[in-house]
Amino acid sequence: MKTRKFKHHPTAAIGLLISNSLFLAQAFLIAETFITADAVFFAKAAQADLMDGDLAEEQAKEKEELRDMKREMDDINSTVDSAMGQLNDLGQKFNNQQNAKEFHLFARESDWETASGSTVRCLTYNGKIPGPAINVVEGDFVRVVLHNQMKTPTSLQFHGIIVPHSVGGLPRTGAGLVPPGQSFVFQFIAKQPGTFWYHPQVVHPTQKQMGMFGAIVVAPKLRSRPIDKDVTLFISEIRKAPRAVSENAAPVATRKVTGQKISKGTEAPAAATPATIDAEPSKSTFSAVAWTDGAAPPDIETDYLINGKSAPNIPPIELRKGQRVRLRLINAGQEAVPLQLGGHRLEIVSVNGGDRLEPHVLRDTICLNPSDRVDVEFSADNPGVWSLASEVAHQSTHKGKFPGGIACVVRYSELKTNAKKQPGDE
Repeated sequence: MKTRKFKHHPTAAIGLLISNSLFLAQAFLIAETFITADAVFFAKAAQADLMDGDLAEEQAKEKEELRDMKREMDDINSTVDSAMGQLNDLGQKFNNQQNAKEFHLFARESDWETASGSTVRCLTYNGKIPGPAINVVEGDFVRVVLHNQMKTPTSLQFHGIIVPHSVGGLPRTGAGLVPPGQSFVFQFIAKQPGTFWYHPQVVHPTQKQMGMFGAIVVAPKLRSRPIDKDVTLFISEIRKAPRAVSENAAPVATRKVTGQKISKGTEAPAAATPATIDAEPSKSTFSAVAWTDGAAPPDIETDYLINGKSAPNIPPIELRKGQRVRLRLINAGQEAVPLQLGGHRLEIVSVNGGDRLEPHVLRDTICLNPSDRVDVEFSADNPGVWSLASEVAHQSTHKGKFPGGIACVVRYSELKTNAKKQPGDE
């Protein structure tokens, strides 16, 4: 094989060199282009990754800020709602106070006639037994102003009604304890419908026994069935001419009453301590059982009352045939009293302020323990003249004689009779 030889020609060499240089330049240019493109690609990718990371972080921050703003808005809304609620409460309280049902009770000593010719020195509200009725409707704002016109402190309890501590707590100076000559304001919302009563607190027990009590009737906003006649009856007893004993008196042992021997034992010399009785002379009537060694004698006489009166001075309950009647029975006394209404069955609808009993309970006799409140209803469907009386003899008589005590006439208007004529009289 022959090798072809070229002659060295300057022009050809320069051209070849230039041609090669151009080729290399183009190659470098192409390589640089690819390198630059790759660099740009990777740079953009890195930048994109960086931007994605920054964007995600920024978005996370924005989300957290939005959550913080939402929490702040919730707090603001809650504060606004609370403020509006307080404002509404204040407005309601203001409206309630402006539209309050207000009652004034004057605690005073009074001479009270329980029966014809029988007058007792009592403690009363507004000079009456029972005191004025507080009649309100469920939801009413109630204001009771107690004026103490007695010589001793007094207080007030709203028996059975849920009231604030400032109204129903243990009475003390500035909080329910009313000194002589002063007044105190009791305020509450009547939230519970039903039959209740008011009287002095337990720190003043004898005041209630001497006649200081009255009814509270809270009518429901919605009544399940109409009542044609609504009657409140207080059952109580009052001791007349109680014995007074000086604090300096000494114990006295008594062994005989009207000739009947009531104690046995060994006789011993009496103590030398003088016995002083600081009281007016009086006659006493009592049972041997109650008169025991060292015991205080019972009162001379007890009157059993309905609404402060003893039969035959108790006003009759007038009915018309076809009426639906409710009796609100409250025992303000110290004894249990079984009440019976002749010719009718009584439906117990509420006990001590509670709701209507289901199923309905029918009774012909209602037993009232001390402080009990029992609401009964019946239909006036048996015309005649009937008695509502205690089944206990000494409670429905006076000194064992009839009429007297807890015995009230219930009569239909179709049969008018003497108001004071009791069942059984000729």
